[in-house]
Amino acid sequence: MFIQWNSSYLVGHKLVDFDHMTLVNITNELFHRVNQGFSDEEIAQTIKCLIDYVEKHFEREEELFKNSEYPDTDKHLAMHEDITKTVRDIAHVYQTNPGAININEVLEFLKKWLTNHIMKADIGYVEYLK
Repeated sequence: MFIQWNSSYLVGHKLVDFDHMTLVNITNELFHRVNQGFSDEEIAQTIKCLIDYVEKHFEREEELFKNSEYPDTDKHLAMHEDITKTVRDIAHVYQTNPGAININEVLEFLKKWLTNHIMKADIGYVEYLK
């Protein structure tokens, strides 16, 4: 298991927690496929699945923000835009030239970003959703 889900990742909002768990699961699946020697095409498909789910998760979060008094909405949305662009760029490079990217560095980046985003950025808005 690349990222071991644990209770420290729970932010206390059922939908957000479910999304975060799903993102961890997709990232773990990507790790598994890379380490089991799956084809570049299969790895690219998993990256696309991750991007699609990240975008859906961000849409849901942004909808929650609209109905809250969360004061850092603009800052949080900017983080969403940055990571979306980064992951799309990674996917594009991987699809066009898999050898041009160190997929293990990508995995470490995703792990660090996902766990930090959940535990630092996302935990900060939950109190405004209750």
